[in-house]
Amino acid sequence: MKIGFRSLPGPAEDVRRPLVDVKVGGLDDAALACLLDTGSLHNRFAAWVAREAGIDLDGIQPHSIGVGGRPVIARTTVVSLAVGSHRWEAPVAFCEPWPWDFQLLGQQGFLRFFRVVLDAADYRMEITPNRR
Repeated sequence: MKIGFRSLPGPAEDVRRPLVDVKVGGLDDAALACLLDTGSLHNRFAAWVAREAGIDLDGIQPHSIGVGGRPVIARTTVVSLAVGSHRWEAPVAFCEPWPWDFQLLGQQGFLRFFRVVLDAADYRMEITPNRR
């Protein structure tokens, strides 16, 4: 699928970025804007996403990580994700606090499941599911 870059949601500079709409767990009616972050190994989402999707984080050991240079408390679990009609399962670190209006997609939780061609000069990308 071909996707044009978009501005980040929320108060941000008006610079177009590689955003992918992802559905999480039971949130099939609402896709979340996710920034494709080639420098991140893992998917990082706000903790409220888990609550809204009915993902139980109780009993998952919290751990401290840094996101965007800020310390957050994360609880990581494997969840069902979807882009368009393609669905896969991957770990997501659900984090608090989460001051951004978008989520992050990383190498292990997203890029290994897709072939992605970024064309920053024309503000677009092409995403194809890996068939491995």
